[in-house]
Amino acid sequence: MESGNHLGICWSKNKATVVCLASPGRERKVLDCFSVSVDGEEQGQQALADRIVQACRQRKVKFTSSAVALDCASFMQHTVHSEFRDPKRIAATIRFDTEEALATDISEIAVSFRVTSGAEEGSNLDVFTVQRSVLSDILLSLQSNGIDPVAVDPDVCCLARYLGEYAKTQDTPEQSTLYAMLSGSHGYLVAVSGAGQASVLRTFLIGSAQDRTGLLIRETLVTTALADAAHPVGRLCVFDATGGLRTESLQEGTGLKVSTCDPAGLAGAKPGDGGEGVNAVDLALACGAALAPAEKADSVNLRHDHMPYLGKKRRQQNAVRLLSISVTMLLLAVGVCFHSQLIRVSKQRENLRDKLEVDYLAVMPGAMPTPMKKASDDLEKALRHLRAEKTGAGANQGSVSAMLTLVLQSLNACARQTDLNVGSITITSTNIVIVADTSSRQNTQGAIKTMREMMKKAGITGGSESIGGTGERDAFTITAELAKATKGA
Repeated sequence: MESGNHLGICWSKNKATVVCLASPGRERKVLDCFSVSVDGEEQGQQALADRIVQACRQRKVKFTSSAVALDCASFMQHTVHSEFRDPKRIAATIRFDTEEALATDISEIAVSFRVTSGAEEGSNLDVFTVQRSVLSDILLSLQSNGIDPVAVDPDVCCLARYLGEYAKTQDTPEQSTLYAMLSGSHGYLVAVSGAGQASVLRTFLIGSAQDRTGLLIRETLVTTALADAAHPVGRLCVFDATGGLRTESLQEGTGLKVSTCDPAGLAGAKPGDGGEGVNAVDLALACGAALAPAEKADSVNLRHDHMPYLGKKRRQQNAVRLLSISVTMLLLAVGVCFHSQLIRVSKQRENLRDKLEVDYLAVMPGAMPTPMKKASDDLEKALRHLRAEKTGAGANQGSVSAMLTLVLQSLNACARQTDLNVGSITITSTNIVIVADTSSRQNTQGAIKTMREMMKKAGITGGSESIGGTGERDAFTITAELAKATKGA
């Protein structure tokens, strides 16, 4: 299926004209055009929709969207005043305003509107009404064949859209051009202004026995009177599918410049492009309907009020919404999965901590660390205490054993001279006590002197001594205080 091609259907009671319009680009070209009709036992909306689909398949017409131009015999046009200028507020109150203007129940009527003019006191509207049952029959018949129109517009609105797209007015911006298009039984009047003003739209039915020229003169005069006074109609451009109009009579009756136009030629369609039974007015209406998807702002869409469009765009929106929900659910599931794993690992860590906490407490620090200076002082104090206990006096000699060696050396030095006999040597953490005796008092004093000199060299200067005889020998006791030596060290 070619992307972007649009199908326009001009729908009447027993006949439909179909146009396939190329996708928007430099040129909105008519790709195909044909007409189908039903009669006899096949009459009905469903039979007409079946014929349309069958013809599209036979002609291999490809399209992505479709729209319908509803025949003017199926709807009614009214002039209604609204107190609002905002289109949204107008849309919210249009049904009440229409019901009040028509003085009838509109519960079974679909309503659409277009703003024709606005002022401080409100807006003037063209309101189009159609029976809901008529719209339902058309839409259900097409939908059963796989065609879901994005819009169902009044045919005169489609004609105005078509002329706005293809017609090139040659008048000055201060004047308007009135297009009059007559088909077999319908007439359309569209006043197009170059100033961008809203078009004046009117439709009328044509009887088989009526004077088409006289009828058009009368309707033209009414339409020109409704046109904006600031942009009066200066030219009348006419087309009659039956060829029964008298141009001279029109010019005399209306007082306007009258010229003929070819609606099909405006879109670049050649005389042979239209299928059998297709008239130029129906082709223009179908083309205007096909322009609806590209001209949504200019669409007087009756589907806004009845069976709103639920086609491709809505399906895409639903698909995106469903995808978003699915992705959100997936992300939530992944998040719950990872979170459960984190909870499991955290629980295992807590269990392991509880299990090993008792063992860790033995090696974990308790109180906060003391300042560095206090810690240094404590270490120095402990070092002095260890030195006092381990080395005693003479710490400058290295150890207590070294001090004891010096004491023994001093004893050995005087042993021969004084006939020294050592009874005991007691070493504590604070002093050294030596108990000995000699053969005489003189030898005792000499031994004490020698020992004191040796201790003095070792750094031991304190202590006491006592001398007392024990029989034939002269006994003495000498005490050396190691604490003083340690402090001095």
